[in-house]
Amino acid sequence: MPDKTTLLLSLRPNISIEPAAGIAERFQNLTLRPILKLQNSLLIRVFKQYIHQRKDTFYKLGETDQRSYITQALKLDQKFQQLLKGIIIGHFTDEEFDQFISNEHEISRRLSSLLEQRLLSNLSEFKSIV
Repeated sequence: MPDKTTLLLSLRPNISIEPAAGIAERFQNLTLRPILKLQNSLLIRVFKQYIHQRKDTFYKLGETDQRSYITQALKLDQKFQQLLKGIIIGHFTDEEFDQFISNEHEISRRLSSLLEQRLLSNLSEFKSIV
């Protein structure tokens, strides 16, 4: 039976990546991006639930305001941001977690940015109510 690391890595989709200049960028390209792609449908569902819990006001907004809503939700709602980060961090191997901890500030900043990009790029998925 394969070990946990092998199983986690086998779940991730292959994505084409550019060569990375630094440690954090390499981690972003080899770890964060594949996990975000793997978890895309769950991230969408979690955000739809977030919208629903806030009385669906998101759906009454125009596209520009919806984009602002997403950005503000990720910046201002720490509990929500930590939930999304946990969905991603839960897919780290032990070695990746150690790398994350050793460069937590920079990698967390990149992860927040990638989460925002991911939700914004899926704006069309949020057009209908849960």
